[in-house]
Amino acid sequence: MKSKRKMNETYGNSRRYTSRKLWLMLLLLMITFILSLFIGRVRIPLLGFFPGFELTAIERSVFYYIRLPRVILVTGVGAALSLAGASYQSIFRNPLVSPDILGVSAGAGFGAALGMLIPGGSLFTIYVLAFLFGIVAVFLAYGISSFGKVKIIMMLVLAGIVVSSLFNAFISILKYLADPFEKLPGIVFWLMGGFSRTGWREVGITLPFVIFGVVVLMVIRWHLNVMPLGDEEAISMGVNVRIVRSTVILINTLMVAASVATVGQVSWVGLVIPHIARFLVGANHRYMLPATALSGSIFLLLMDDLARSLTGAEIPISIVTSLLGAPFFAYLLISGRGSGWN
Repeated sequence: MKSKRKMNETYGNSRRYTSRKLWLMLLLLMITFILSLFIGRVRIPLLGFFPGFELTAIERSVFYYIRLPRVILVTGVGAALSLAGASYQSIFRNPLVSPDILGVSAGAGFGAALGMLIPGGSLFTIYVLAFLFGIVAVFLAYGISSFGKVKIIMMLVLAGIVVSSLFNAFISILKYLADPFEKLPGIVFWLMGGFSRTGWREVGITLPFVIFGVVVLMVIRWHLNVMPLGDEEAISMGVNVRIVRSTVILINTLMVAASVATVGQVSWVGLVIPHIARFLVGANHRYMLPATALSGSIFLLLMDDLARSLTGAEIPISIVTSLLGAPFFAYLLISGRGSGWN
């Protein structure tokens, strides 16, 4: 009895300690979110929101129509890409899996490049084509894997590599055909990612998919604890492996396709952040998924702040995330700390 009571107390203390970490991360996200609203080339005084002070017309326009939707979208995209990476790493049982493993980023990149080359195409046309081709790429990978004679997980990964290479080749063809002075620079800069064109329309396009995906992944996160044990073990515990895997792929495809369609490709977030979350709260998805979403939002907010404040011209977001994300991931690999896969 004493041993059981001591074990329950230890587990309870550990759970409370982990919950405190999540609340602290939420507080840090709120602080980062607020500070990001006031970082940029146009200075917005904090006193302008208090009685007796007033923002100028330019400051008000920048805050409500540029800065606020941008920070909201960065927060959502950071959470979406991070959760996609974490859930994919669970169902594929591989710590090196990222959200674009099934070709969604390459497909969306091709759709955006195609939209830029269509005569008279609008920005909305680019978003729609990028979203649709991102979904097409994943369904193509899923279709190829269904004809394989090896394990479904291995076939999905290999099919994703094939589809990504195929759409990257298509992107190269469009680059070759594009006008080098007008169209080509737009394609290159879009592929490097960025939030400079963010407005309320982009928030309205992306956020519904992100919110829906986050809710679904949080609901099924217990199943994600079981999936890394293998299909047979998961089935023995009452988990319908095929439904869970298909649900995760569908949800992540919608979230990532919507994110990439509006902001371009964002590197390393979905690969690095889940490892940071495991280091902070452990591998239990009950806590790891919320920690992943919070960490991803904080990380991408900080990266976006750097991208728009380091130089006079805004730096593409993938450059900043790669320069900081890759060395940090190398540190995690070398040290072996907190991966949850050892």
